[in-house]
Order: sequence, then structure tokens, then C-alpha cells
Amino acid sequence: MTTVAPGLVEYTNIRWNADWCKRCLICVEACPRQALALKDDAIIEVGGCDRTGLCQRICPDLAIEVIKPRTGEERR
Repeated sequence: MTTVAPGLVEYTNIRWNADWCKRCLICVEACPRQALALKDDAIIEVGGCDRTGLCQRICPDLAIEVIKPRTGEERR
């Protein structure tokens, strides 16, 4: 975990903006791999992320970003 800017936390596969996030848990509940969790008032990556980008697409606050989304060629 690396802090890139105030409020912005970079994990292996995602960037999470603590300042924008309202902790609604939509991203946690939507993740098909259950790779996200809320711990100590932070969204954390707990492993198993396959970078589908669903969390990023569904977040109403634009508070989560997939660092390197999978391309069609990687899914083969």
C-alpha cells in the first residue's frame, strides 16, 4: 500500500480516494472476487482482484480506480 497524494491510497490493483469515498460499500458488494473490504474506515484490497473494473464502473463517487484493467487479450 502506497499513499500517492492526500486521501489517495494505491494498492496493487486499485487506487482508492479516501476523501471522495462515502463508504457506501457498493464496490465491496459488487466485486465478483470479494477482493475488497472495509477495514478501519478504509476500503482495502484483500487479494484475488482480477482487475475486471466493476468496482470502478459502479462507484457513484468515482473514488476507486483500477490501475491496470484487463484487456480482451489477457482474458483468453
